[in-house]
Amino acid sequence: MTRLVKVGVRGDGIDWKTALKTLKADDVLLLAPGYYQWPRGLDVTDITIKGTGASPEDTIIETFFTLGPDCNFFTVENACIQAKARNNAIFVEESTDTYLTLRNVVIRGNEDDTAGIAVNGRCTLELFSTQVLNASVSMFKKSNFRITMNDSLIDYPSEKYSALGIQGKGTSIISHSHINGSISTYPESNSELDLNNSLVKTALIHGSTWVNMLNSEILSRQDAGLYISDESWVNIVNCKFKGGVFIDKNTRTIMQNTQLDRIICCDESKLTLINCAIISHADFQDNSICDAMRSAFSGSEEFEFFIALNKNASLTGKDLVLNPNNTVMAVQDDAKAKLGILSLSSKDLDIECNKRTNIEISGVRWNAKKSDK
Repeated sequence: MTRLVKVGVRGDGIDWKTALKTLKADDVLLLAPGYYQWPRGLDVTDITIKGTGASPEDTIIETFFTLGPDCNFFTVENACIQAKARNNAIFVEESTDTYLTLRNVVIRGNEDDTAGIAVNGRCTLELFSTQVLNASVSMFKKSNFRITMNDSLIDYPSEKYSALGIQGKGTSIISHSHINGSISTYPESNSELDLNNSLVKTALIHGSTWVNMLNSEILSRQDAGLYISDESWVNIVNCKFKGGVFIDKNTRTIMQNTQLDRIICCDESKLTLINCAIISHADFQDNSICDAMRSAFSGSEEFEFFIALNKNASLTGKDLVLNPNNTVMAVQDDAKAKLGILSLSSKDLDIECNKRTNIEISGVRWNAKKSDK
């Protein structure tokens, strides 16, 4: 039977230590505003902790929680968890099958390599209006998970570690949220990642990962603000990239109604562009293939070429808009280009090439310039 246990620091309810020593499954701990400590950590089984203050930081709990095989659920609402140094704030053991729900919660880490939330077992993780600060959310190699993240923040801009790290198997649905750091799916991962109406600093996609991005933005200005690799399939709709997208290996990517500064495609990657805009530079290498429709390619003084193809890469396109901005196009080695141009900002299109027969362009006049490479 569920018990409501009122806990206070000023005599309004039982004290914190007594509440923990007499804790039973299905208990709901109602914590009055205050500061609560439990240095040794707490193994939790089927309990709910609720802060009764006006905001999460009115109720601070300094400890760490472990969810073991006997824990079917653990819920925290309207409270702040201050992690102990060198401990994950919340740790899900490998043998566990549980539900972990955080509503209006703040988790404060210690800016080290420990996670705010670390999952090794089977876990349904729900984050609603929750902030994870100075720590990561990490799904480890043996995890089997489902993440629902809504109106939440992970603030962990580490150069070494991911803000959201995914190694196991499962699905992550992130909506109306902000990840100030990197999302990383690792080579061992077999997962689905859905980003909806969200902001992310960088995303590094490896393994067998299916990615859906809708109305979202990658904020990094680096060449690989979004890096797509291994056997990943990526579908991007109505998104913005302040920097570049780097695609390699045996990946498949579709972009629709999307704007990006630059793109690099390598290896056996395949890319489809529909109604997209590339602002500065597009580079297709190796055996990569790009099929573009109703898309715009523009140039920038930072790059010699606004479109560059080499080795055996190929670019086909229909109804394209080209804005070279005083740069040229390059089709080198055995690369091929077959383009139908709807609009060109200059009088003629200059193409640096060594095999004129590999180029077929309709809609504009183009000039072949001999390549030195």
